[in-house]
Formats: sequence, structure tokens, C-alpha cells
Amino acid sequence: MSSRLPDFVDPWRMADLGKVFSGCAAIVDLPRLAEAVSDAEGEVELRLVFDRDRGKRASITGFVKADLVLECQRCLSPMSVSVESQLNIALIRSAEEAERLPEHYDPLLLDEPRIRLLDIVEDELLLSLPQVPRHKTGECCSDLNQEAEPPPADLEASGKRPNPFAILAELKQK
Repeated sequence: MSSRLPDFVDPWRMADLGKVFSGCAAIVDLPRLAEAVSDAEGEVELRLVFDRDRGKRASITGFVKADLVLECQRCLSPMSVSVESQLNIALIRSAEEAERLPEHYDPLLLDEPRIRLLDIVEDELLLSLPQVPRHKTGECCSDLNQEAEPPPADLEASGKRPNPFAILAELKQK
């Protein structure tokens, strides 16, 4: 087990050796994720296990998780979101291999002999982000969640409401 992540690894060799990488990575070291969040402070916890399955396929299992600050799309205020993803990745060299994979695997097509571990971590977290982040009902400070005020009682009783387009009539006359 390693707490310091190497920048690049040979995934085929790591699978043969049964290497395990675990530890933390700073969100600022994940540029695409840092751009997608409101605050790039904090860390990502991860565990990546390289191995071979019964069919001799090289695979990566494990998890990535982080507490991220996203912008609520309802009120545009920052909000904290816990994101966690379980990895079950099969390393493949061709699209034909991907078609033959069991359904429980996500394919990772490798066209180079080495991979950057943080790219795998970053991809998993980006795929785990909510499509439209927003506070839970009742927690959002947006006016959209507030009930509209009922019209004054005197307007309802008289049945007369002011015409919202009356101002346009005045402008037209000028």
C-alpha cells in the first residue's frame, strides 16, 4: 500500500504486481474538477487496487470520495456536496475488448503504456457530480422556494385588480 501517489504508472505491470494505492490528493491538483467546483480547497480520499480477475483481465477497483463545494443552481449560493464513486474498471486495448467485457466492468481504453492515476480519480469524480446541484427543499435561500404572497383581501373582495399593462397604455399616449 502506498500513501504517496506516483504521477504515472504502467497499469499492466501494476495489475501483475497487485499494487494498491491509497491516500489523499488535493483538489487543486485536479484541474478539470477544480474548474467545476466553487471552492477548490480540500482533498479527495482514494483507494485504487490494481489486480487481475479470474479471466486474467487487468482491472482497477476501489473508491474515490470528496466533499465538494458547488454552486446551487436555484439560488447561486455555495453548497457542500459529498461525492463518492466505487470503481470497477477493466483495462482494455481495443473497442472489441470492451464489447466482450462483463457488464459489471467499466472499460478504460489504454492507447499508451502509462497512465496518470489522478486522471482516473478526476474522471470518476466528474462523472459523480450532480447534473444540476441544488439545495434540498427548504434549505435553499432562493425566492423560488418561498410561497407567493396572497393578494391583498381588499382586491379580492372588490374583484378589481390593477391592469399590469396600464403603464403601456400611458406610454403609448405620450
